[in-house]
Amino acid sequence: MTIDPRTPVIIGVAQVSHRAADGDNLSDAPDPIDLMTKAVREASADTQAPAADVLAALDTVAVIGGLWRHKNPGALVADEVGLTGDIHTILTTFGGNLPIQSIHTLAERVQSGEVDAAVLAGGECNQSRRALAKLGEKPRRREEAQADEAESWGPLLDMGDRVAVDRGGETPFISYAVLDSAIRASRGETIHEARDRGAALWSGYAAVAAENPHAADQQGLSVDEIRIPSASNRMVAWPYTKAMCANNNVDQAGAIIICSTAKADELGVPAERRVYPHLCVNSEDTKTLVDRENLAVAPGLVATAGELIEALGSVDTIDHVELYSCFPSIVTLTTSALGLDTSGPLTTTGGLAFAGAPLNFAAGQGLIGMVATLRNDPGSVGVVQGNGGHASKHALGVYSTDAPTTPHHVRSLGRIGTPMEIADPDRPGTGTVRGITVEYDHTGPSRAVAVVEFDDRARVWAVSTDTALMERVTTEEMVGARVTVADGQMSLS
Repeated sequence: MTIDPRTPVIIGVAQVSHRAADGDNLSDAPDPIDLMTKAVREASADTQAPAADVLAALDTVAVIGGLWRHKNPGALVADEVGLTGDIHTILTTFGGNLPIQSIHTLAERVQSGEVDAAVLAGGECNQSRRALAKLGEKPRRREEAQADEAESWGPLLDMGDRVAVDRGGETPFISYAVLDSAIRASRGETIHEARDRGAALWSGYAAVAAENPHAADQQGLSVDEIRIPSASNRMVAWPYTKAMCANNNVDQAGAIIICSTAKADELGVPAERRVYPHLCVNSEDTKTLVDRENLAVAPGLVATAGELIEALGSVDTIDHVELYSCFPSIVTLTTSALGLDTSGPLTTTGGLAFAGAPLNFAAGQGLIGMVATLRNDPGSVGVVQGNGGHASKHALGVYSTDAPTTPHHVRSLGRIGTPMEIADPDRPGTGTVRGITVEYDHTGPSRAVAVVEFDDRARVWAVSTDTALMERVTTEEMVGARVTVADGQMSLS
């Protein structure tokens, strides 16, 4: 088959990680720009073409937004790498969906001829930053000569209003635990069956992480070690222990180089190093959980999965998956939407809990892992998921070492579903619990957090510090229970 010379192709990937050793001076630790720069250099070498030629071919540097304050990190990386000429730089907003959407947006620009060769990078040094903070120190600052010249991609990430913030609804480990309770109730699972489900999913991720040299946690924890609280694995938000939660306390970065097939030919990239992006489907759900009609379902994710399967012809054509894994509920939602068997591998890296991830670049590292997997299984098809917000922004990308038979394309489905009414936050009355969790601190349970629906179907976030209520949340099914709410405080009716 003759491949269109403008067909976009991924030619090089790399992940780098830094682990401080005892006695290291934290002030000398690499910063995110250092790690992203190293990743770009290693990705150029990964192509197995002359690395200097690959770097010289880059005309675009895109960076996934992070916790650092750089206004144009792409320019800093380009300068560190030694790129010359007119380098276009891009900086995204926040969202775990953005690495997948961004690589496919770059693919569209390659296909249109706007871009010849680009690199997408992301990285954080949260572990070093937190260690410095304990010493009362701050990471070193960099001067930016081109601070205002980066193109911006992506909308601002809206995780919830002030009420959601105050009542815990914007905190991911709480919101995803609330989702888990709704899923449990819809499936008719018991409290213990739901905990077993999450721990079983996570043990599969842990087993893959054990073989990943970049993984933050390579212990390969068992189901019981994940599920049962311990001194090193405290409960965080029922039913999630620390081991079930995403880990961004890492110093990691990654880079993905994409170019046209013509440029890959010109550079001399071997055919066996090439992985083609075929298509991307993305969508959105309601920004927050409180106004999502059915908390046990993410309609946007269902629509995205359905569109993807229709394009592929069958879910059976998918050989490898990298499912976004900040918390067990999103994996449960995704496997259900795609119709995947959960007994098989759901990751190539080990996921956010065990491989760890630099915040918004988790899906980027998932794609890096998928590229390696596809190279080792020529002709197979891989799907990588990006997920942002409260299971509210969805992206599914398809990749293969085989070139696509139809031009690369992106299908944007927009926002799916109609939001429910959000009640006045201080409204009194009785209502029904639609999703609930108990938040824990280091001493034990601290408060229950719930989405409560009044009889007119308006919703509100509600909390309680009542010991008896919190005990019931962890021992019996409270989704569907009737509660009384006043000023955001709930009590048993």
